[in-house]
Amino acid sequence: MSNQLPADLEKSRRVAEEAARAAGEVHLRYYGSGIAFETKLGDRRDMLTKADLDSQVVAKEVIARAFPGERIVGEEDGLSRDDLMHAVDGACWTVDPLDGTQSFVQNFPVFGPGIAFVTARRSLVGAIYLPVYDEMYSAARRLGTRLNGQAVHVAAPKSIEDAMVGVHIREASPTNVETFLATTGRILMVANGIRLLGSPMICLAYIAAGRLDCFATLSPTRLGIWDLAPAQVILEEAGGVIADPEGGPFDMMNPGVSGASSAELLLQLFAVARDGR
Repeated sequence: MSNQLPADLEKSRRVAEEAARAAGEVHLRYYGSGIAFETKLGDRRDMLTKADLDSQVVAKEVIARAFPGERIVGEEDGLSRDDLMHAVDGACWTVDPLDGTQSFVQNFPVFGPGIAFVTARRSLVGAIYLPVYDEMYSAARRLGTRLNGQAVHVAAPKSIEDAMVGVHIREASPTNVETFLATTGRILMVANGIRLLGSPMICLAYIAAGRLDCFATLSPTRLGIWDLAPAQVILEEAGGVIADPEGGPFDMMNPGVSGASSAELLLQLFAVARDGR
C-alpha cells in the first residue's frame, strides 16, 4: 500500500466524531426507558432496537453532508459478506450505530457507536463514543489518538503478570464456553486481573487509553467490520498492536480480534491462554 494518505484526514476525524456524537445523543434519549427490542436471526443475545436504527440514520446523515457521494455501510444495512468485502477493499465509511445493544437494553452503561473511514481494508480514521460517560476516542493516521481532544497512548510496557486483560464471549455454545473457561482460567491464574465489558471495540479503545493492557477473543465470535475498523486505527495510533484471534496479521473481515499495548505482551497473552505460562 502507498504511504500517501488523503490530505483531509483531520476533517474526516472531525466528521467521524460528529457522526458518533449524533448517534450517542440518540442513545441517551432512549437509555433507561425500557426500550423494546427484537432479536436477529433467532439469537436471543443479538438484539435490535429503535435506538440502533435511528442512530444509524443520523450518523449516516452527518457523513453524507460532509462527504457527499462517498460510500457508507452500516451494520443494520443487511449487506452480504461479499458486498462488505468489496466495500472495504475499496473506500468506504463504516457505521456501527450502537455497539453493545445487549448492555444498552439492560441499562449497563458500556455501549456506543463506532465510525470509521476505510481504504484497502485498513482504517484511516476512527471514532468510538461512550455517551453515558461523554468519552470520545478518535484517531487518524499519523495524527495520533485522542480522548476528548487530549492525546492518549497505551500504557508503559509490562509483563502479563502485571497486565489487566480484557476478554469476551458472545457465541455461548457448549464448545465455545468450554474454550472460554479454559483460556480465561489460565489467564486469571497469571495476569493481574481480567475484565469482560461485552464490547471488543470498547476494550481495544481502553487499551489505547491505557485502561487495559491487552485483549483477545479466545473463543469463536461474530464481530463485523464496524466493530473492528474504528478500533484498529485508534489502537495503532496510540502505539498499540492489533492482530487476529491467534495473534496473526489483522484483517477486519476476520470475525475475531486481539490487541495489546505491545507485541511482546500479546505473545505472552497467547502463551498463557494456550499453555498456562
